[in-house]
Amino acid sequence: MCTSLTLKALEHTFFARTMDFAFLLEGKPIFIPSDYEWQLQLGGSLTTTFGFVGTGKQMEEYVFIDGVNEKGLAVAELYFANEAVYSEHLEKGQLNLAPHEFIMWILGHVESIPDLRHKISSVNLVQSELSLLGITLPLHFIVTDPSGECVVVETNRGFIEVKDNPVGVMTNSPDFAWHLKNLSNYLSASPAQVGSKKVNGFEVNPFGLGNGSSILPGGWTSPERFVRTVYNKQFVEVGQTVSEVINSLFHLLNNVTIPKGVMLEPTGESEYTQYRAVFDLTNCAYYFNPYETQDVYLISLDEALLQLKKPHTFEIDSQFKPKSVQIGQ
Repeated sequence: MCTSLTLKALEHTFFARTMDFAFLLEGKPIFIPSDYEWQLQLGGSLTTTFGFVGTGKQMEEYVFIDGVNEKGLAVAELYFANEAVYSEHLEKGQLNLAPHEFIMWILGHVESIPDLRHKISSVNLVQSELSLLGITLPLHFIVTDPSGECVVVETNRGFIEVKDNPVGVMTNSPDFAWHLKNLSNYLSASPAQVGSKKVNGFEVNPFGLGNGSSILPGGWTSPERFVRTVYNKQFVEVGQTVSEVINSLFHLLNNVTIPKGVMLEPTGESEYTQYRAVFDLTNCAYYFNPYETQDVYLISLDEALLQLKKPHTFEIDSQFKPKSVQIGQ
């Protein structure tokens, strides 16, 4: 499970996501430099054109869950259970990738949404297990760039499609077109207050503020999180500075952040939000917040970082540390 959204504000483009999963991935922010050669699971290798930062894990090769590159292109993968369909065979003349390698390819080799549309025809996503989990990950992807254009990459019809995303929100299954149609059920949702009404001569009064949004769904399913995120994104006050926008995005994520224990897998394992991330695509900055703390860590793709020749993993202090306030402060 996961939720993601884009936002245009203050002439910047922002992107945000929750990463929800039961298996503890222990993902950390990782920087990959340009000119880094990485080995493909299905044979051969690629060398990155662009440096990028995102959350991932080092295995036989690095595996990323999201990230932003030095051109401001951002991508996140989300679980697409019972929907993703991959090729069963390697295709000659194509770039044959395991689904979990797709983000490394995008961040290291694609600079914009138009560039993605141009290059995607060369890619063949092949049924290939991720050794950590012992399964082929059913995934779809949300991609955006500094222009604010947003697309979804899905394979539910048996081939790779780049689909326009006019609302800039994505969650999990069903497919993206279904989520857009489902929004028709919530046209009456509004931040405005509904006043008193007479019903068969009896005056019915509201309990208090908020009844304009009472139609919104409140559960943790993918359709419910999608609808709530579209609504909140539409009406949220983002602020007057970049820092205020980042803060507003984390508040938007609060509405779809899953605490441990409130949603269980059939095995009894807790599916929860292991981390949240916010990206400033205009400044190529990555804000990371692990589940265990309210602290937010900033990693910027500045010149000092981009000059590194080797990958770098950032060690994050995830201990909860309240700040004491003293008399006189």
